[in-house]
Amino acid sequence: MQPYVTPHPGRTPGPNLVNLDDYKMHILKREYQSGEYEILIERWIPETGWTRTQLLLTKEQLDKFRTILQD
Repeated sequence: MQPYVTPHPGRTPGPNLVNLDDYKMHILKREYQSGEYEILIERWIPETGWTRTQLLLTKEQLDKFRTILQD
């Protein structure tokens, strides 16, 4: 069988933080320049497919984000 070439709802190339039949979540953190970061949160549900939320943060904002997650 030939592998899939184009993404289809529910298929994702990367590892998922949550990987259920009805809900998936994938999170990436990238550093663009020294002190500038992107957090990309991708969520999938059958009704809407993939939804993306992009956060562009400075180092200080990223530190605040981390402290909120640790509480």
